[in-house]
Amino acid sequence: MEIHPPSEPIHNWRDLLIHLGVITVGLFIALTLESLVEYMHHRHIVREARENIRLEIEDNHVAAQRDLVNLQNDIDLEQKNIDNIQILRTHPKDFHGSISNTMSLDAPQDSAWRTARDSGALTYMPYDEVQRYSNIYMRETLVVNHAITTGEHDFLAAAPLHMGYDAANLPPEQYDRLLQLNSEVLIELTVLKGFVQELDNSCVEELKAQ
Repeated sequence: MEIHPPSEPIHNWRDLLIHLGVITVGLFIALTLESLVEYMHHRHIVREARENIRLEIEDNHVAAQRDLVNLQNDIDLEQKNIDNIQILRTHPKDFHGSISNTMSLDAPQDSAWRTARDSGALTYMPYDEVQRYSNIYMRETLVVNHAITTGEHDFLAAAPLHMGYDAANLPPEQYDRLLQLNSEVLIELTVLKGFVQELDNSCVEELKAQ
C-alpha cells in the first residue's frame, strides 16, 4: 500500500481537507479489500480443513468397525490360549491345540487434523467445533498408544515358548508365567476394544451432527 503526496500544490485549508479526505477514502477501500481477501482466504482454508476432517472421521469410523470385529477375534484367541496353557500345565499329553499371540488393528488416521492444526485453520473455526474434533482425536491418540503397548505385550507373552523347551515340557514356573502374561494381554485387549468403541461412538455422533 502506497500513499503519494498531492501532485498539485495545496493553497488553503479546503485543498488540504479534500486531499486528506481522498487519502482516507482510499485507505478505507484498500483496507476493506484486504480484509475481504483475508476473510475469503480464511473461509476457504476452514472449508477445506472441515471437509478433510469429515472424510477422515468417516474413514476412522469404518476402520473402527473392522477393529471391533478383529479385536473380539483376538480376545477369543487369547482366551483360547489361556485354556490351552491350563491343559499344557495339567495334562500335557492331552494337548492337541496351539498357542498363538497376534493382534490386528487398523490404526485410525489423524493427518487431516494435524494439517488443520499446523496450517492455522483451527483458529478460524468456532470453539465448540474445535473442541469436538479435539475430543475425537484425543480418543484416537488413546487408542493408538494403548494398541502399541498391547501389541508389544501380546508378542512378549509368548516368550516362554521360545526358550528352547518343548511346549509340553516347560519348567512349571514358566506355565505360570505364560498364564499371567496371556491373562494380562486378555485384559489389555478388552480395554483396547472399549477405547475403540468409544472412539467409534464419537465419530458416529460427529457425523450425525454434520
